[in-house]
Amino acid sequence: MFEPLVLEDDELQLAISLPDLISVESGQLISPSQLTETTLSTCSYDALFVSGLLPEQRDELSHLCAAKHIELVVFDNPSNNAAAIQDVVVNLSDKLFSDEMPNNVDLADIRNLNQSSDYLFAFSNKTAAVDFMETQSIGVVVGGIYLAHAQTDLSEYEATNKALLHHFSEYAFLCSSFHSAGRSECTILLGVKED
Repeated sequence: MFEPLVLEDDELQLAISLPDLISVESGQLISPSQLTETTLSTCSYDALFVSGLLPEQRDELSHLCAAKHIELVVFDNPSNNAAAIQDVVVNLSDKLFSDEMPNNVDLADIRNLNQSSDYLFAFSNKTAAVDFMETQSIGVVVGGIYLAHAQTDLSEYEATNKALLHHFSEYAFLCSSFHSAGRSECTILLGVKED
């Protein structure tokens, strides 16, 4: 009489395009030279993670992604540390596709941070992130995402959360989780809004 409700699993469609990145386990890697309307039309991407764009490339890609309803997420690092950006992008994409508990970081969190910020800064260690927040004069930190990796114990996890939140604005948010297979010390993505 009644048919059971079957929910289709709407899997995340993520494109990643970083200079010198050779492969990814989660998402689809697109060479920076292949970021065209045709390439982005081949799949209904939910988001595109990029770095290393020139201002004119960023503007063009921003218009293209807006027309295709793709969330363009541009990762930067204040020291232009490409290795830190790669680690953060790979770790975040792996976490988005994993079933590891706690499973509390989603593309919606990254989208919210992206849309609340003028800049997204990627860090692969706590010291670099805290040093940046102590000295930066760009604006206010409006939020962040922190992934602790396998070597992090609970006391270090709590201490890092407190250290990050100490530099956040009053209404900022921090999404915090674990990613046991993460590359580098940890994954920190900070959203900064210009004053």
